[in-house]
Amino acid sequence: MTSPSQTSVFHPEHHAHLIPYMAAIYASGINIDRTTAIGPFLPPLSLERLLIWWKDRIAEHQAQTRIIILLLPPSENANQKPKGEDLRGIAMVELDQSQAGDFRGVIDLLIVGQKFRRQGGGRSLIQACEYESARKGRSLLTARTETDSASELAFKSCGYVEVGKIPNFSRTSVDAATKRGVTLFYKDILLQTQQSRTTAGA
Repeated sequence: MTSPSQTSVFHPEHHAHLIPYMAAIYASGINIDRTTAIGPFLPPLSLERLLIWWKDRIAEHQAQTRIIILLLPPSENANQKPKGEDLRGIAMVELDQSQAGDFRGVIDLLIVGQKFRRQGGGRSLIQACEYESARKGRSLLTARTETDSASELAFKSCGYVEVGKIPNFSRTSVDAATKRGVTLFYKDILLQTQQSRTTAGA
């Protein structure tokens, strides 16, 4: 059993050295878990393309159109930079930039390293996404996960409402003809906060 994990918002000055490790843990989800609903890639993966893709996501984070959350071991020294092998998981929220949808966000990545699963890391990442999204004025979050995956269970455990499933949504690395379905979720995080306060005050 590993030590408990904590979440941290990505800060370039503190976490930029983790970018190759972020790309690696993302790649493991595709190569080992055969999960392709988490992004645009299929094996064999190009490290160069992965790093470019991650740098684009980090640029969005810096532009405040995206939130990147890291799952790391607890640290007693806030100024100590985490090591590459400390990275345990990642989650991301894309923040809608339209005038009609500036209250929405999409959790478009949730991945936990194999060694750190079944320890509440996925749930911690989702909760951190909700907290940081609410801080940026977002009240509605949506998500799309591969059907029958660990991520699907994590969203359900966090109170996300299943909207439906789309079969044969994404190609897999098995062969060109094999596809996997996705499950769609949403959660009104403002409503949940209001209900929690009502319950606490009862």
